[in-house]
Amino acid sequence: MREGIRNTAAAAVVGVVVVGVYSLVSRPAEDPVPRAADSLILTDYSKGRAGDCVRFSGPGEDDLGVSVIDCAGERASLRIGAVLSTSAGECPSGRYKLLRDTRHDASLCLLPNAREGDCFKLDVRNVQRSVVAKVDCALADVRVLPFQENCAPALRYAEPKVVLCLGKP
Repeated sequence: MREGIRNTAAAAVVGVVVVGVYSLVSRPAEDPVPRAADSLILTDYSKGRAGDCVRFSGPGEDDLGVSVIDCAGERASLRIGAVLSTSAGECPSGRYKLLRDTRHDASLCLLPNAREGDCFKLDVRNVQRSVVAKVDCALADVRVLPFQENCAPALRYAEPKVVLCLGKP
């Protein structure tokens, strides 16, 4: 009888091991979470990366919390042009929206996430103070036009090297 109990216990242990190994092997591989998932709150600006798109986390641009989002999304109006390693630094030449993070001693230089045909609500004379938002062209202040040499008005940026030719919506 003892041998029967031992055989039953051994069979149970083998069964548990087989089920455990099967569940590990048959489980689909998890896809890595993309950096710009639906929304990734960026609490330390030094961790930002040039090219990432961001939106303000709160109700408006007065709330300096930002979230990294997918650049193809309709709320992706701003993109990181440069990350500065000091909160006292200045952006490269261009009309960036500058966000300073004194807690982590870093800054973000933001520019419109724009492609030809996109329409924006923004003050082209003062992008720093302007709310930058992609909008329906019927509500827009400006539309991004095809690139032309020496176009005006234009927003010019050193990092990345971009010229946004602007026109009427």
